[in-house]
Formats: sequence, C-alpha cells, structure tokens
Amino acid sequence: MGIRLIVDVLNGAPEALTHREKLLLIVLAEDANDDSRVTWNSVERPEVLRGAKVSRSQLYAVLKSLVAKGALEKLTAGQRNGAAKYRLPEFKTAQCPVIPDTDTPSQCPNSADTEASQRPGNADTDANVQCPENADTEPSQCQEFRDVSVRKSRTPTPLYPSLTTPSASQQEEPAPDRHAYGIPDAARPLVDALTAAGVVVRWPFRGDEWFRVLALIEKTGVPALVDHAVKAAARADIGSAKYFMRGWSELPPLPAPGAVRPQLRAVSGGSWQPYRNPENPSVYENGF
Repeated sequence: MGIRLIVDVLNGAPEALTHREKLLLIVLAEDANDDSRVTWNSVERPEVLRGAKVSRSQLYAVLKSLVAKGALEKLTAGQRNGAAKYRLPEFKTAQCPVIPDTDTPSQCPNSADTEASQRPGNADTDANVQCPENADTEPSQCQEFRDVSVRKSRTPTPLYPSLTTPSASQQEEPAPDRHAYGIPDAARPLVDALTAAGVVVRWPFRGDEWFRVLALIEKTGVPALVDHAVKAAARADIGSAKYFMRGWSELPPLPAPGAVRPQLRAVSGGSWQPYRNPENPSVYENGF
C-alpha cells in the first residue's frame, strides 16, 4: 500500500482507458499491496466510491470495463464473509529511465541550437522600435502631452469608473454622522431626554420600526412620553424601549392649537379636614 503502484498506473496504464476508469484504477492501486498488487479491502467502501466519483451501480460497470481492457484482474468474487479481490497487472512502462527518449536529438543538451537568429553571437532580428534608446511611438504618452483622462486633480480616470469611483451624486452626499448609532435625528430628543432622566434602556429598532416611534413623538410630544416612561420604570426593571410602546400608544394627543387650560378654583367652606387619630383611647376597645 504505497505510491509505487499509483505511479505504475499513471505511467503504464493502457491508453484506451477513460478518465473515470483510470481514476478508479488509481484508487484501487492506493489500496493494493505493493508486492502482490492485490487489493486489501472491499471495492464497495465509501472511500472508493468517493475517490473514484462513481455510484455503486457505476462502480461495477467501470470494473467490468477495466477487466475487459486488461487493466485489472478479478481473482475472487465477493462472498458473505469475504470481499472480492482484484489484482493490478504488470504494466509496460515505455518511458522508464533505462529507455532513451524517442524525441529527436536536436534539443539534447549536447546539440547546438538550430535557430541561428537566437544564438548569442547574432543580433536580434526584431525591429528596434522598442529599444531603450528609441522614444515611444505613442505621442499621447510623452511627458509634454497631458493625458486627457487626467483631471485638474491630477488623478487619472480609471478604466471602469462605475466600479471604482462613486458617482457625482454620491460624492456630494454628506457622510452620515458616525455618532448617531442608527438613531434618527427626529428621535434623538426622546432618547436623550430619557437617558437624562435616568431611564437607560436599549433601543432595538431597525429600519422602518422607527416610524412608530416618530409617529408617537409627533402625536403626543416628548415630555408626555418621557413622563410616562419614568413612571413605568419606577415600577419595574425595564431593559428595552419597546416596553413603553403600548403605553405610549394609549396616551392622548397633544392639545389642539389655541386650546386654553381651564382655571382651577379652590374649594370653599373649609369643611374638609385631614384625618387625625382619636384622642380618646376607649374607641379601640371594641376592636376598631
């Protein structure tokens, strides 16, 4: 089980093999014994199917083709208590190191190059238009000619401007405030007022979820929303601003323009007095 059989398959397998047949033969060579050239394990193993990239039904069709082409020998059939055994034959390696190369000797190390034009003693036959001493034939690239693609900023225009540079409208758009933290400008008064009042909560609103908050600010006003949130936070431990949404939605709208607050009058008569404990302790004898 080694690399030697894989090399034998790569160098000496019959040329009539297809890519799938040769790939399966390499997988079987990796599993075979180097001396006996016989496979150790079952050919139906998942490693074989995955390595040869064949299904179980395709496997036996490829094995049958390998046996027919003389690239594989079937020794024993598979049984209940034993796997089928296959043997890799001895391949004839035509390109072994002991066999000389069949190429012509014109390119051997001891043979001179037949291309006279490329010998060290011969000058280059190409035109001298691109030699260092010759100027560039493109006048538009000379130093005295300014590149038309270079603007006054001295920055060349890229080949694909739409992929590398923003458009003019994008360049004129002001950069977003990096300290906004995703909070719209119209909602900042409410967020800042709650934080200043000691109600520090999360604002997990994303995208159009802020529309409801902005609508409540416009409907009820920041002071009323802050007052309701402060009272609610005093009764429970609140971690998210979404907790206030239901109560905020039930608050009344801002008063109409021109609405006058009614005058409060004092209660006359002086009949009401605060409660005081009785001075005579006998009233407690009956359990009151």
